[in-house]
Amino acid sequence: MTRTALKKQRQDFLLEQIKQNPFWKDEELAKACHVSVSTIRFDRAELGIAEYRERVKSAAEEVMNAQNTGEVLDINLYRDGISVLKTDSSMTFEGTDIVKGQHIYAFAEDLALSVIDAKAALVKVANVKYSHEAHSGERLIAKSDVMRVEENEYVVRVVIKANMTEVFRGKFSLIVTC
Repeated sequence: MTRTALKKQRQDFLLEQIKQNPFWKDEELAKACHVSVSTIRFDRAELGIAEYRERVKSAAEEVMNAQNTGEVLDINLYRDGISVLKTDSSMTFEGTDIVKGQHIYAFAEDLALSVIDAKAALVKVANVKYSHEAHSGERLIAKSDVMRVEENEYVVRVVIKANMTEVFRGKFSLIVTC
């Protein structure tokens, strides 16, 4: 195989590996390709692939944007928290400006999980009520408070408002698994 063909094969492999897992470090890629770290860096530069830190940052931003779970403004662990979510048209039912319930629920559940600071927790029971519709472009404000704690189970209430009008309230029974 010619040198150019080997380089093309290595670069195709590099692209595929980073596409599947952006958390590969240059040292790991060099080892997998049986080349030096410098060669990997030259290949990345030629292919326009960002360095490790930028790839990790970009991947984290994509996840946060995909989840649409809002921004925590204030949190008192195991007591209460406040979060805000700016809604947009990607969250609405097609042809309307009404925000889908799944986004509102995810926003509430995320705050409930954040306030108990668990590495992993499952929603044992969720008692929720959607009391008013939310619209694209509105800022949703969620407030949570921990109502009860028993061993590894927390009960957290979350109320979400838009323009001072309650749109959602829920009580989450969360079981901390680790």
